[in-house]
Amino acid sequence: MSRQNESKIYKIGQAAKLVGLKSYVLRFWEGEFEQLEPIRTPSGQRLYNEEHVQLIARIKMLLHDEGLTIEGARKRLDSFDPQSDAEMTAEIVGKNSAEQLPLFGMDKNSDGSFDTAILKEIHAELLVVRKLLD
Repeated sequence: MSRQNESKIYKIGQAAKLVGLKSYVLRFWEGEFEQLEPIRTPSGQRLYNEEHVQLIARIKMLLHDEGLTIEGARKRLDSFDPQSDAEMTAEIVGKNSAEQLPLFGMDKNSDGSFDTAILKEIHAELLVVRKLLD
């Protein structure tokens, strides 16, 4: 079994939700970023693996947080640091997925927000361990 078959696969809606985007944004980005090429089923359904989700999170950070243009983000993607990429992905994905986990419903802060610092730290460490195992 190949490594790709062992990683988690997400449908477009699931991948978009993990990084806090809408599905149509991912479809648009496919045309703009040659690096983003999801797996296609015979029926044409888009499937994203964990590496795709990391790339999507990186693109989101470049466009939304750093304010780069699409062209600037394309250039920046050509030279990225895997360590900082893993940390950034942990921050984006951890922030969006922690609120969806049932056990966090009981751990709300007084203002209704979730304390996700521990989850972010664990996720970042797991990504680093995964990179070491690859």
